[in-house]
Amino acid sequence: MRFFKNWQLPLAFVLFFTGIMLMLALHAVHGEADTPIKQKNKKLITMVKQQEEELEQLKKSLHDKRETLNKYQKSLSEGQLETEKLQYELDKLLVLSGLFDVQGEGITIHLDDNTKGKELAIQKNPDTRIEDFLIHDKHLLYIVYELRAAGAEAISINNQRVISSTDIRCVGTTIQVNAERLAPPFIIKAIGDPDNLTMVLETEKSQYNFLKMAGFPVKIEKHSNLVIESYKGSYQFTHAQPKEE
Repeated sequence: MRFFKNWQLPLAFVLFFTGIMLMLALHAVHGEADTPIKQKNKKLITMVKQQEEELEQLKKSLHDKRETLNKYQKSLSEGQLETEKLQYELDKLLVLSGLFDVQGEGITIHLDDNTKGKELAIQKNPDTRIEDFLIHDKHLLYIVYELRAAGAEAISINNQRVISSTDIRCVGTTIQVNAERLAPPFIIKAIGDPDNLTMVLETEKSQYNFLKMAGFPVKIEKHSNLVIESYKGSYQFTHAQPKEE
């Protein structure tokens, strides 16, 4: 020890202990990477990344499903609109065919035989033609034609619905409508614009005006709501068949 100077021995101890502390510090830093806390943090980071990736996939899947749902909803909406159009056309055809009861504004036309005129005519001339004072099938036919020309959407005679195949003709002293025998008075119902229907019937050359001027007891009544019953007969086709596509 005597070979060392007085300052050299303390310096040696200081360097020795400094080296030991440095080694311990390096060892601590190197060992920190493998601590359980560090490993746990790594696992958490990995799990977070996985969750983020799964979240992105779910977002993409949700977007695709929304697109598909929008397509279905659009298709359903278009199909519903088309169905409504078809239903409207079907209802219109059913109304025109007379298979449904219908209601709406319209008029009623009351017609009866000219009994008073007949009696006065017989008193003056016993050979008077009685037929000239009766309501005939032609009178009803002409009035029906005039109502259709005026825009009537539904017509009935004594609650017999008039359709495209309705036959109106005299059978003895009665008039047959849809194979049903009807006797006066006759009440013709027509659904349509009341003012327009009345105007057409009251024109100078109309059949209604002819009967009125001849003294027949006739009159027109307007209605804000009129009910016309459906056709009670059946459709029979012997020769007509649907055309094959």
